[in-house]
Amino acid sequence: MATTVRIKTKITPWDDPDFVGAFERARAEMDRSGCCPEGPPAAAEVQRMLREAGFPNARVEVDRTVEEALEHTSHWLVTRDA
Repeated sequence: MATTVRIKTKITPWDDPDFVGAFERARAEMDRSGCCPEGPPAAAEVQRMLREAGFPNARVEVDRTVEEALEHTSHWLVTRDA
């Protein structure tokens, strides 16, 4: 049985289609890789991919409670300019 992963994401700026697209591609790559779907290691990898995609100040922060961790849920704050 596969674990369902939920990520609630806030992207700033949300109205930059290049940045949002880069995030969506990086996130999809993490999904395909099966590496570490929702925790800090996944966020670090997405942050690395965003920086390599031309957003050198991109930052991904993970915030979650113990309950959310047990439920495989994370809140990601994704920013283009730290």
